Amino acid sequence: MCQSAGDNPAPPSGEHPHSLSRRQFIVGSAVAAGTFALGAPPTPAADRITNHHGLSQVRVVQTRSLDVLKPLGIHEDVLRDLVELVVTRLGGQEKPADAWHTFLKPDDIIALKFNRNGADTIATTGPMLRALVDSLESAGFKRSQIVAVEVSDELRESTQTTAPDFGWSEMVYDFGSGSDQLAAWLDQVTAIINIPFLKTHNLATMTCALKNISHAVVKHPARYHDNGCSPFIGDIVALPEVRDKLRLHLVDALRIVFDGGPVPHEQSIWDGGFLIGGTDPVAVDVSGIHLIDRVRKAVGLPLIGESGLPAYLEAAGARGVGTCEMHKILLEKVKL
Repeated sequence: MCQSAGDNPAPPSGEHPHSLSRRQFIVGSAVAAGTFALGAPPTPAADRITNHHGLSQVRVVQTRSLDVLKPLGIHEDVLRDLVELVVTRLGGQEKPADAWHTFLKPDDIIALKFNRNGADTIATTGPMLRALVDSLESAGFKRSQIVAVEVSDELRESTQTTAPDFGWSEMVYDFGSGSDQLAAWLDQVTAIINIPFLKTHNLATMTCALKNISHAVVKHPARYHDNGCSPFIGDIVALPEVRDKLRLHLVDALRIVFDGGPVPHEQSIWDGGFLIGGTDPVAVDVSGIHLIDRVRKAVGLPLIGESGLPAYLEAAGARGVGTCEMHKILLEKVKL
């Protein structure tokens, strides 16, 4: 049985979509000071470690900067620093370029999979795409190798990235709990970097790394929302055509939708300045629940992980998609 999320406190939503209230700043600074500690230097294969008890643990890296949020947008240099800090920790390298090459091959065609639902309100997709493209380009990857999925044409053109192939596979894929056609862009790319938002979800409880992939790559996603999207989410991601291409999950938790999601509303968004990374999407989602519940506790809302993990996470763990047992997850909190 997978364990439920934690309940450390966090500050509530801000009054402005891109600003920190005085209360946010003071409480947020206390959270950072009290819970963030620089871990041991990364080692090769740093996404999985063996602890001093001999237990193999999946590493999830969570970092934060209050400086990444500006009154009228995102400080993109700081955002790139956050991205590269997470990537180097997970890749076990000192230099970002070397870290990227632990996840990607030089000739990979790389999908950057965003989430269009609520992107205009959350307003971080553009800065995140530019930070990733610039960092990957510095590591030797060409912009033409990068396929930007679920972003606007204007943003894709301004970053000189490639459009995803439109349409669906001719073949219908059986994933156990259902069958469907898959997105054509899956055949176009050889690697996927998944960049979900962190949001509550009225049907699945939460949407993060797993659901950002599962319900985006099937032609008929509405068929797979019963029973809290379980076991559909894990079964779809477990398809070799999907799973074998997933290299990294970078959760855009700069602005967290802590209630009423997946459609965001300003009164239920908290400007926290977090970024979460990992190679295990189940472990990443478990860590995301911790973070959402810290915010919900601070504003007096019920914890979404209080009675156990969402059904889809339990099912995905049982399916072998990733790790949902808390004692097998090392959540490393690193302050920029």
